[in-house]
Amino acid sequence: MVLEKIGEYVYTPIRIIKLVVDVEDIFKPPLPLESFIKIYGINPEPPKYRVITIEVVVCAEDKAPVLVTECGNCPKFIRRYKGTVCCRKSLTI
Repeated sequence: MVLEKIGEYVYTPIRIIKLVVDVEDIFKPPLPLESFIKIYGINPEPPKYRVITIEVVVCAEDKAPVLVTECGNCPKFIRRYKGTVCCRKSLTI
């Protein structure tokens, strides 16, 4: 992932991961959508399968992976913008 630094802001791209969950078999692990289609040769159909979308970014400050929904708790977070998360480079008090 490439962080784009413009002025006093950092734009981190959002990575979207689609997982297929078998709701009838709790012991079957979730599979990425691409892997599911490659293995089974079909698209997952409800009600047996559910496709879950997870949005992840790499935190510009500590380089840890976080869910996009967790960014709202950070004081540097400004907003989502065109598939990225916009944050301040540093806090001013």
